Amino acid sequence: MIFALLSEKFPLRLTFQSKAHSDKYRPDIDGLRAVAVLPVLFFHAQVPGFAGGYVGVDIFYVISGYLITSVVLKDVLQGSFSFTSFYERRIRRIFPALFGVLIFCVVAATILFSPSDFVRFGKIMIATTFFASNIYLKRIARADGYFDHTSESQALLHTWSLSVEEQFYLFFPAMLLLLAKWAKGWLAGCLILLASLSFLVSIWLTHRSPVSAFYLLIPRAWELLMGALLAVKVLPPLKSRLWREIAGLSGLVLIACAVILLNKDSSFPGVNALFPCLGAALIIYAGENGQSYAKGVLSFGPLVFIGVISYSLYLWHWPMVVFTRYFSAGDLSSLQKTVALLLSAGLAFVSFEFIEGPFRGRESPFSRRQIFSFGVAASVLSLAFGFAAIWRQGFPGRYNSATRQLVEENTERKEDFQEVCGNWRTEVRTVADIHFCTLGPAAAKKIMFWGDSHVQQLYPLIKQLHDSGKFGDLGVLMAIANGCAPAEHLNPIEKGYHCDAFSHFAKIRAEEADIDTVFVGFNTWWAVNKFLCPSVDGQCVGTTSVEEARRRVLQELAAFIQKLSTEGKKVIISLPFPMYDKSIPDLEIRNAIFGRFGFAGVAKDITLPVMRDDISEMARSTGATIFDPRENLCDRQSCITDLNGVSIYMDDNHIAASEIHLLEDNFKQVLQRAVSQGTRPVADISATDHSP
Repeated sequence: MIFALLSEKFPLRLTFQSKAHSDKYRPDIDGLRAVAVLPVLFFHAQVPGFAGGYVGVDIFYVISGYLITSVVLKDVLQGSFSFTSFYERRIRRIFPALFGVLIFCVVAATILFSPSDFVRFGKIMIATTFFASNIYLKRIARADGYFDHTSESQALLHTWSLSVEEQFYLFFPAMLLLLAKWAKGWLAGCLILLASLSFLVSIWLTHRSPVSAFYLLIPRAWELLMGALLAVKVLPPLKSRLWREIAGLSGLVLIACAVILLNKDSSFPGVNALFPCLGAALIIYAGENGQSYAKGVLSFGPLVFIGVISYSLYLWHWPMVVFTRYFSAGDLSSLQKTVALLLSAGLAFVSFEFIEGPFRGRESPFSRRQIFSFGVAASVLSLAFGFAAIWRQGFPGRYNSATRQLVEENTERKEDFQEVCGNWRTEVRTVADIHFCTLGPAAAKKIMFWGDSHVQQLYPLIKQLHDSGKFGDLGVLMAIANGCAPAEHLNPIEKGYHCDAFSHFAKIRAEEADIDTVFVGFNTWWAVNKFLCPSVDGQCVGTTSVEEARRRVLQELAAFIQKLSTEGKKVIISLPFPMYDKSIPDLEIRNAIFGRFGFAGVAKDITLPVMRDDISEMARSTGATIFDPRENLCDRQSCITDLNGVSIYMDDNHIAASEIHLLEDNFKQVLQRAVSQGTRPVADISATDHSP
């Protein structure tokens, strides 16, 4: 009703229809586009049930390969194919919406981004203009690549998929033309061979270099070629309604399984990419020769409409999420995510009607010459801005001197951490597999610091005290496993961790004769959400609730402390460090820029009081000494997070190396008290339940 009224009132623009209708137009493919784009949006918004929503990109690839091969092959067989016409159509399709989004991103980045983030934005903008952002992102990627948390601040992260597609179409038309001319009878066979080789490369790289497999063209080409194979009719038509129903419904099930069952830790693309790609191919195949239930569902008006604007919707949604998250300096609330997605939908529609629309279709007023001129001009301007952002070091002159200093100091804080001892996802089979840090010459007796990055952050302070002789003749041994709880039979659900084995062998090392005192500390991130599972050799063998995981960790740790105490060793337990809902340096940057306009924010301490109480009770019952970082950081009302507008943290839970001295007095006193005293009596805790 609303659509009809708007269409009547604004007949020239508000069409709600594809700009490329023909007598062979298939609304179900636009509906399939909606099935592709919506999971991507919900995945980026972290909506439950869409952990594998990123596979929507793979569905797009199959659709693109099918549609474009159909058009190109028709022109090739008729002898009317023209590279000029082909790339004119690509510019009309891709450039207007893309550069519209880039203009918005330039404005938003100018307002929001700090100079260092502005430089990063300039670099990826250059890469995007050359349709090489996938290569750039692969080059700068960390271990988790696309899924790494640092990617969340890349406003143009999503353009990697567009780059892969455009790289494919840089070579594919010429290849198709040559094959059709010189190997016409072998066209399908050649495409099958190429798709098979690409798929095998994808499987191989997914295991050997998953980031390369995810971002690069060759391991992704088979997905576009799968669509191309449908276009060249490698399969006979499905004339039977029954077989169309089976194919269509099977396709929907495969896509649903991929969206629901896969997640960011799944091996991908590789074999797992077959599920969404084969699902999309079956749906397209089933709809070629008649009606089916799946075709009818996908031809539903609202789905078709979303599919029609899907390209613009895909382009707009991620920058909206990134800029909203950037302004809030933390994870988005459900309301913020909803607002960001709704704004994306509104902007996508406006973009489709008023930016894409005038350039596409037979009624476009722009000539071929104008289209190419527009493409060149837009690219030159985009490159000029990107290079200017790098050359001018992110335009720090946007701020006055006081704001600029705060921004610079807080930006430096984000790198202010000494990572020298961490075992990050290290496979541990023996004690020798653990990378231990030692300070000073070999000593007969040592203090062992065991824990995760919350113990790692103490390294500058430990080194300072050791070098100044505060530990006497005791040496220092550090056993650090980042992201690990101190438990032998629990492991993070995310793949790649070996926390259970690390804890087992770290305990063995702690029991050796040269260890006099053991300092144990750990982040309690796993106590807030369901991150741990019962495990064997790093593999989950079941599930556990948050409460059960907390109980197991504390009970196991209590038994270990009791064992150390009976061996005459002293134990120090660190209570949890304050943990916040926002990155403190990012928050202080936003406050420096926007605080004068009334947009200053505060961070919320999300450390669980019950966890702190349980660890305190466990330490007292086992006779361990307690180190409480809050004695230096907090009063009864709140904890300090900054000094004169400069963060003392490097993120949301780690104190910066240059500020760790804030803990010196209390830390030194606790260590000296523990080292100087004998072992205290230990209560019998075998039947004690430390559950919260």
